[in-house]
Amino acid sequence: MSAPARLSRTTTFWVVVAAYLSLMIAASTPSPLYVVYQAKWHFPTSTLTVIFGVYAVALLLSLLTVGGLSDLAGRRPMLIGCLGLLAASMVVFAAAQGVAWLFVARIMQGLAAGAAIGTLSAGIVELAPSGRERLATLLNALVPSIGLGLGALIAVRAPAPGSRSCRGCGSLAPCAARSCAQHRRCSRRGHRWA
Repeated sequence: MSAPARLSRTTTFWVVVAAYLSLMIAASTPSPLYVVYQAKWHFPTSTLTVIFGVYAVALLLSLLTVGGLSDLAGRRPMLIGCLGLLAASMVVFAAAQGVAWLFVARIMQGLAAGAAIGTLSAGIVELAPSGRERLATLLNALVPSIGLGLGALIAVRAPAPGSRSCRGCGSLAPCAARSCAQHRRCSRRGHRWA
């Protein structure tokens, strides 16, 4: 059996940028759907606020505790784990049967995003094509906002739990994880992609 082909450094760079964009799209897609869940299950606005808040707490805790773990464990294993957890959170959102499910999904989503953001940002900087370091910095600044905006736009186009947009964005994370798993390491500090 032959070894998988190595992707070029530039291709790997764009795979990581696409994974970052996918993460941010998937992280924001469920947000506009919460009012649909609220109307369906008749929970108060204060509960809706807490659902939004647990994501921020989980994200912050994850950033502070495991945000730099990819420096030790490697970028690729961290990304695969984070994107897998994000995909699982989308499954929980799609299958939600009550408010508790939304809390669980949102916490999973925050933990996955917090752990992935540091890994993806570092990967973009490390993999920047030679002489294009400014591009890496610009993308690290723009991708989160673009992804969050696109996720909200996608959700608004088909605002129903279990809709095509919800399932479609849920499939972004596993696709990004697969892409990250398939590429061979290619960076200045290649051991981090092992």
